[in-house]
Amino acid sequence: MADVDLDQGSTLNKKIRNAQLAQYNFILVIGEKEKASGTVNIRKRDNKVHGERTVAQTIERLLQLKESRSKNAEEEF
Repeated sequence: MADVDLDQGSTLNKKIRNAQLAQYNFILVIGEKEKASGTVNIRKRDNKVHGERTVAQTIERLLQLKESRSKNAEEEF
């Protein structure tokens, strides 16, 4: 399941904070820098940053976690 926050009135930091408060397992941040490089910045709900990965790497890893049905997907990412 995924949500997208396209609100033009909120800053990127506010959008990240709202996602943390909503307790999303993974928060994929795409700002201008990530858009230019074709990457996503991956965070967990506890604000631990996993860094940047390409979109293809991110999708592949999320599909692997889905297939494994791991209960510790956040730690395994």
